Amino acid sequence: MQTCNNMNWYLLDERQDPGHQLEWLENLLEQIESNEGFAIIIAHIPTYDCLHQFGLRYKALVERYQHIVRFSIFGHTHYEDLNIVQAINTTQPIGFNLISASGTSWTTQKNGNPSFTVIDFDEEYMVPINTHTYFLNVTEANENRDTTPTWKEQHDMLKEYNLEDMSPTSMLELTERIFNEQEVASQYSWNRNRRGGDSPLRPVAALHDVEQKCRLQSSEDFELKDCKGKKHIDVLHPDLNTFSDWVIGNWVNVWPKE
Repeated sequence: MQTCNNMNWYLLDERQDPGHQLEWLENLLEQIESNEGFAIIIAHIPTYDCLHQFGLRYKALVERYQHIVRFSIFGHTHYEDLNIVQAINTTQPIGFNLISASGTSWTTQKNGNPSFTVIDFDEEYMVPINTHTYFLNVTEANENRDTTPTWKEQHDMLKEYNLEDMSPTSMLELTERIFNEQEVASQYSWNRNRRGGDSPLRPVAALHDVEQKCRLQSSEDFELKDCKGKKHIDVLHPDLNTFSDWVIGNWVNVWPKE
C-alpha cells in the first residue's frame, strides 16, 4: 500500500492506479472467487491514511469481494487500532481492518511498549474469531536488567471488551461503546499504546472523542473528512492529502450515500 501514500511523489506522474497495484488485486480476487477460495489481505498503510482515489477503489474491491476477503490487517501507525469498513452507498458494516501495533516501542505519544498479536481463525471459514495481544513492559525490563524480559498477554479481544464475536456488526458496536462509555474508552486508549506512557497507571480517556470515533468508523480519506465535518479539498486549511488529491482528480466516481 506504499503507492497510496501522500509522500509518494511518483503519483504526480502516474496518477491512476500507480504500478497497476489495484488492477493486480482485482484480478487476484477474481481468480480466488472462481476457485471458491478465501483471501486475507496484509498491507502496510491503513486505507483511511491513503489518498482518496486509491482508498475508494480499494474499498470498492473489498465491498465487491466481501464474501472472499475474510480479514485485513495493516501496520504503519505503531498503534493497535481497529477500523470499520462500511459499504460505499450505505452505512452497513461489511468488514473491519485490524491495525496491528509495532514490535518497537516508538509511538507519536512516546513510551509505547513492543507488542505482537496472535489471531485465532475459524478453521472452515477463515474468519477471525479472536485476537490475543502480547506486550513487553520496557520500563520493567530496564529496571530489572539481570532478568530475562517477559512477554505478557495484554488482552484477549473478546474478554477485554465483552464481545460475543468479531463480526463487523459487533466491532461497529464496540466503536460506539468506545465513544459513549468512558470505561471502555479508557481501556481502549491504554491498550492502543500497548499500556505504555509516562505513567504505569491507565489514563482516563475523554468521553465522546469525535476524532477517535471517526478514525475507528472510516476506512477512506473523504469518508473520514465527512465524519469530521471537513471539506474534501480545503485549500485554505490543507492537510498532507489535499494537494495530491487535487492534482490527481477523480478516477473513480460513486453515488452519494443514501
